[in-house]
Amino acid sequence: MGSYSELKGCLPGLYDDITEMQAYLEGLGSQLDAVVIKSTRMRNNNFLFLADVATIARLETFLGITADATRTLDDRRKLIASYYTGSGKFGATEIKNIVSVFTDSPCAVSFTGSTITVTVTRDIADTFILNDCTAVLSKKIPAHLALVVTVVSPFSLNAYFGGAVTQYKEEVIS
Repeated sequence: MGSYSELKGCLPGLYDDITEMQAYLEGLGSQLDAVVIKSTRMRNNNFLFLADVATIARLETFLGITADATRTLDDRRKLIASYYTGSGKFGATEIKNIVSVFTDSPCAVSFTGSTITVTVTRDIADTFILNDCTAVLSKKIPAHLALVVTVVSPFSLNAYFGGAVTQYKEEVIS
């Protein structure tokens, strides 16, 4: 009862012995605790990366994002944040900012002819959702430009090959 003790501390000590006043303060204290919880949740819902599941679902509906049960809450928040990146102007910096929402891996952006090429070099352990990134980028780029997203995943593999794995002898009997 955090609010109860705060309320009690604001009143003179003569109310400590009155049972009705104690009951009244306890009732107000529990109501104030509920107000604190709900107002904190309301405040957090104004910030995308603190918002609860219900707020994220409403934002996805508003932005026309299809629900995907495989996405974590953090992935859903990142996807929504990417929709707000690059409003008004769109260039290589904005493309890199959108890609950085989905992965920390470096990316290169090039423009040739009427094609924007985005190359992401990612670590093999990186969880990069290509479909989400491509969907956001395709909604952001102008309609007369083509988009090519290439994901490069370099990794090394130690493979050993033996020269004499099998042996063959041929015997001719005449």
